[in-house]
Amino acid sequence: MNEEQLRDVASQLRQPHGDAGVEVGQRMNVGNELIYRRAIRQLAVQPNDRILELGPGNGLFARDLVGVAPSVRYTGCDFSEVMIAQANQLNADLVQSGQVRFVFRSGATLPFDDGSFTKFLTINTLYFWEDPAAELAEIQRVLVPGGHVVLGIRPRSLMEQMPFTAFGFTLYDPEQATELLIANDFTVTSVVVEPEPAQTFFGKSLAMETVLVCAQTLD
Repeated sequence: MNEEQLRDVASQLRQPHGDAGVEVGQRMNVGNELIYRRAIRQLAVQPNDRILELGPGNGLFARDLVGVAPSVRYTGCDFSEVMIAQANQLNADLVQSGQVRFVFRSGATLPFDDGSFTKFLTINTLYFWEDPAAELAEIQRVLVPGGHVVLGIRPRSLMEQMPFTAFGFTLYDPEQATELLIANDFTVTSVVVEPEPAQTFFGKSLAMETVLVCAQTLD
């Protein structure tokens, strides 16, 4: 791939758009399935939880989250209008029932009231946060005191092997992601690092790895 093509891949991963964005969302589902399953387990969903996911893609895993326990409510929030439309279509029955909703985000602040959620999940979005401290302050604001956070990433050592990450990605190792949360008033409760089966990127097989930083907001 030339630089222009790599920049396009990076742009689509940051904010899927157009017909290509639909395909990107589907590919992300395949590549992220295991890290999602592990993140859902770490989130420890309880009855009546109100879950916020930042960057849900096409919302494939929303059904799994609300199915873990009774009376769970889920909100997915995304900058991508294409992903919001796909998520609403894929989860039409749950959206109609009021158990699930997908909300377009157009600015720096999260479009929710203080203390709206009990739990927060995000997978592979940290790389794109232009102001991590401000983003974490918003997450802290919309969570209840003692709310749970699961932040999922791929480690720097892996991501550096993917050439498109040279364009608009900020990479983290597990220690840096942990320190970021601690520096912004979260209590880190555990850091999960687990291997995954290899995946192929542009003809190159890479040994994948899950990193989940689990934390709580201030009481």
